[in-house]
Amino acid sequence: MRAAVIGASSESIYTISKAKELGLFVVALDGNPKAPGLKEADASFVVDIRDPEKVFEILDKEENKPDVVLPVPIGRYLTTTGAVNDRYGLVGVTEEAAGICTDKYEFHRILNENGLRDAELYLLPAGSDVPDASELNDMYPVVVKPRFGSGSRGVEIFNSRAELEEKFLKGQPYDEDYCIESCIPGPEYGVDGVFVDGKFKLILLRGKKNTPPPYRECVGYYSVLRTEENKEFYDRVVDLMQKIGDCVGFKDNLIHADIIKDNNNRPFIIETSARPSGHNLHNLFTPMASGVDEVVEFIKYALPGLNKTYSFDAKTKGNMVIRYFDFEDVRVNKVPDEKELMKKYPLKAWQCNLQPGMFLGKVTNGASIMGRGFYVLEAATHFELDGYCDAIKSEFELEETK
Repeated sequence: MRAAVIGASSESIYTISKAKELGLFVVALDGNPKAPGLKEADASFVVDIRDPEKVFEILDKEENKPDVVLPVPIGRYLTTTGAVNDRYGLVGVTEEAAGICTDKYEFHRILNENGLRDAELYLLPAGSDVPDASELNDMYPVVVKPRFGSGSRGVEIFNSRAELEEKFLKGQPYDEDYCIESCIPGPEYGVDGVFVDGKFKLILLRGKKNTPPPYRECVGYYSVLRTEENKEFYDRVVDLMQKIGDCVGFKDNLIHADIIKDNNNRPFIIETSARPSGHNLHNLFTPMASGVDEVVEFIKYALPGLNKTYSFDAKTKGNMVIRYFDFEDVRVNKVPDEKELMKKYPLKAWQCNLQPGMFLGKVTNGASIMGRGFYVLEAATHFELDGYCDAIKSEFELEETK
C-alpha cells in the first residue's frame, strides 16, 4: 500500500516513520527541495503543493497513487490534502471542509450563522484602507490575526482604538487579509480528537500556559482529566466539537482545536483544523498523556486492508505537562546536565537545544520558541508540575540583557 505526504516539513517525519513501520510505501511532496521529510520517504517530489493539479500529475501515476494521505501538521494548504482525498476517494478530510477550517473568516461566518461562535469579526482585505472607527467601536479589546495561516503568526490583542492604530493600523495597507474580532476572556485549551464516521471522539484536552497579552503565546500544555470538578466543561467541549464537525463537514479525520473557557464555563472555539497538532504534541505529548498514538490509529482506521485493530479510546495516564523554554531577553550562561536533571525531577522527556552564549529574545509566536526545545513532566497535581517547572528554570544560569 502507498501513502502520500502533502507537505514534508520536519513535523511530517514522525508520521512518515510510523507509516513505514506499518509497511507502507511513502511518497512525499513539498515545494521546498530542502524539506526534511523528503529524505525520509521512499519516493520524493519537489512540487508546488499549493496547486492540486500539479500534485495530481505525480500521484496519478500508478506507482505513486495513494491509498491514504498521511495526517501531518500543515497550514493553509491542507486544502490540497482534501483535494487528493476527493480525487482518489480516500478516507480523510474533504477539500470543502479543509477550505472552511483553514480560512478564519469563512470558518467564523459559517459557525456564527449556526449559533456556534458568538463573536464579532471585521474582515480587513489586503490592500484596503484603515477601517472607520465606528465600525469597531464596541469590539474592544480585539484580537488581530491573519485570515490564513497557523502557528500563532501575527496574532495580537489590542485594548483600544489608539493602541490598534499605533501598533497595527499604521502599517496599512497590508499584502494579506486580516481578521479583527472581539476578544473573549478566559483560559485557553487545546483539543486533540478524531471524527469516525461523523462522530467526534476526544483524545486529549490540554490546558494552555500562555505568555501575557498582547501575544499570549503558548509556552506549555497540561493534560486535563475528566474529573468531577471539570466534567461539565469537558462534556461541553465534546458537544461543541461534534456540532462544529457537523457544520463544517468533518466525517473521517483527525482534528486539533484551540478553545477558550468563557466566564459562563462554556467553550468558545478559536479555530480548528483537520490535521494533528504540531509543537511536539501529536508525536510525543499526546501519546504520552492519552495513551493514543493518533496518527498510527488513523492509518489503521483508514486502511482496513492492513488488518490491524484501531482504537482512539484514551487511557489517561495522570497529570502531565510539556513545557517549552520561555526565557525572554536573556543570555544563557549555563545549561544544566540532562543526566542530573533526570535524577532530580520526574522527567518523562528532555530535549534542550540551548547552548551557553545564546541570546534569547521575546516570545512572540511559535517560531520564536519551538526551536529551543522542550521537556515533559509527570506529577500528582498541576500545582506540583508548576513547582518542578520553576525548579528546572532555576537550574539554568541566565543573564538579563535588557
